[in-house]
Amino acid sequence: MDSSITHIRPRFKIVCQHPPEEVKARFKQLIEAKRGLVKAKMIQDHIILDIIDQDSHYWSPQMNFRVEEDEFNPGTTLIAGIIGPTPKVWTLFVFIYASLAIVGFFVSSHGVSQWMLDRYSHTIWAFPIALVLMLTAYLAGREGESLGAEQVEFLKDQVREALKGMDAKLVQRR
Repeated sequence: MDSSITHIRPRFKIVCQHPPEEVKARFKQLIEAKRGLVKAKMIQDHIILDIIDQDSHYWSPQMNFRVEEDEFNPGTTLIAGIIGPTPKVWTLFVFIYASLAIVGFFVSSHGVSQWMLDRYSHTIWAFPIALVLMLTAYLAGREGESLGAEQVEFLKDQVREALKGMDAKLVQRR
């Protein structure tokens, strides 16, 4: 997994030349061995890695991935997942963007219609204000991403450690 983060929620796919049961067993061992260092949940084929509570902050990342047999290459394992903010942070930003877009659109539409009728209205400023607020939210997200970058690397290192010696290769990152 590459160390640069270019997306808010980067995705990855890893192919491992071992059966899924072996890979899941490795992750179970990792979870047991790192119990005080990483918070982890394993539900069937789905694994969630989190930062432990005492090291966690609002911008701490979460890694979600699934471990399953590659349907095109029996006996090999496909590990596909996503690294990003926790669901509460992600939901908040989606809400902020959607709210600003909807309010900005309708209020500025009213302002433009008033302007087209040769009536001045302060609501015409809603669109540029909404854009500035969206840019502020974006920049806050980028700052939060940089605050969590070290923890992202920590979570990636845990996956690398679990897959060490298993001939695992990153095949896709976006």
